[in-house]
Amino acid sequence: MRLENSARNLAIAWLGQALYVVVNFVTLGIFASLLSTDYNGVQGLFTQVLTILSLSELGVGSAIIYALYKPLAEGDTQKVRSLMRLFKRAYVVIGVVIALFGFGLAPFIQHLIKGSSSIPLDELRLYFVCFVLNSSVSYFFSYKGSLLFADQKKYLVSMVQYGFQIVMCCSQIVVLLLTHNYLLFLVCMVCSTLGQNMVTAHIANRRYPYIKAKTPVEPIDAPTLATIKKNVFALVLHRIAGIATTPASSLIISLNINLLAVASYGYYTMVVTALVRIMDQLFDAILASVGNLAATESSERQLGVFKTTFFINAILYAVTAIPLLCVFNVFIGELWVGEDYLLPVVTCALITILYYLKGMRSAALSFTSAYGLYWFTRYKAIIETVVLLVLCVVLVVDFDIAGVVIAGIITTLAISTVYEGYMLFKHGLKSSSRWYFLRFALYVGVTAVLGAGAYGICWVIPLGGALGFLVKGAVALAVSGGGFALLFGRTPEFRECTALVRRLARGLKGRLKRPERS
Repeated sequence: MRLENSARNLAIAWLGQALYVVVNFVTLGIFASLLSTDYNGVQGLFTQVLTILSLSELGVGSAIIYALYKPLAEGDTQKVRSLMRLFKRAYVVIGVVIALFGFGLAPFIQHLIKGSSSIPLDELRLYFVCFVLNSSVSYFFSYKGSLLFADQKKYLVSMVQYGFQIVMCCSQIVVLLLTHNYLLFLVCMVCSTLGQNMVTAHIANRRYPYIKAKTPVEPIDAPTLATIKKNVFALVLHRIAGIATTPASSLIISLNINLLAVASYGYYTMVVTALVRIMDQLFDAILASVGNLAATESSERQLGVFKTTFFINAILYAVTAIPLLCVFNVFIGELWVGEDYLLPVVTCALITILYYLKGMRSAALSFTSAYGLYWFTRYKAIIETVVLLVLCVVLVVDFDIAGVVIAGIITTLAISTVYEGYMLFKHGLKSSSRWYFLRFALYVGVTAVLGAGAYGICWVIPLGGALGFLVKGAVALAVSGGGFALLFGRTPEFRECTALVRRLARGLKGRLKRPERS
């Protein structure tokens, strides 16, 4: 059942994400061609500022989702109701806090931009208010979607989310083509966020009617509440570290360079973010299953599942990072937003490396989240944040955008990867972490060699445009995927991975044949 739920969550999430990415990229391409670079920079900057304001969420969602795994598995509806009431109260407060802070910041928003802007100040503030509304309204309904997530029904949330986002992008395209009006563009965004959260809440109410029952809700027992508070405190630090990576980095670029640099960096990070979201769907899809696994299976079985998951993690990020390296600038400059937003080849390569190294942490982070190990990794977040911000401020002076990315690479590799791996194996998998770090180094080394080879081959291919993008991407994909299959084809992890694929294929085949027999 865990495998079936994970497969269904993954299939819906990947399909929805793929459709959304295509439509969103078309929308942003039209946005870049019709509006000035200042609007492009403002779009990226305000998005990151609101991400920083969302620090007020404090990790409440992740902590309560973790607490929901056990009562859902045991059918303890009373405890589920208690947790959901706490969740609701917390998220209403969070939504109000974001709105108040955002509205308070709006009169001073121009101070976050270096140099002058062609956008009138009153309009700039109004646009920022739209971003604040979009972020705050989501908290008044989204907590119910977390119940579906914890119950391995994330595919329902994904269907609603991507359905509304695709409609939003289509509406934004129409608005841009007909009016060139950025305010209406943002209104479409706010309406989509509100609509998708209201529909998700309705689905949760229908599937779990007991959460709307009028009977008294029991208070949460002291041990559970203490665990939630402990995890929330640890997650505060983790969210600070997460915000220090991309959002704070974009703010540093805005304060030290200009809006064009913010826009250029923003388009590269949008591509990376799209890939990350697609990859994250895999790990989000299995996360609830891992939480169930941790409660029901032996330590040996959990370790075996992690090894297979980490191997899948390594393959996925190798076969996306290497093609990304080979076609990144072709896509940005020739197929999407134009040469005005191109970054130097070295900076492009550094962004790809950062994407890969962060992605290699996905398996460990998924298991850390499912085990609820936030408390044990709390100090990592403090160290990572301080080191990253200091390095960003120092390196951006001499290396511009490349300096910010280098700072991310250093902290990701030297701090986050080491700390997270050690704590996961010590407190979650209860085994030596030596295997993890040796295998991490092996996967990174193999990917580096394959990446250098693929880039060298693509460099001599005299093609550009759409044809060059497709040919070079195919070559890089063949080199990366074929290299991993050749080098790791005899390992237990590869055999487990192929067996998993065959089981999924048989299950899908059986589902397709079932209606024919009826």
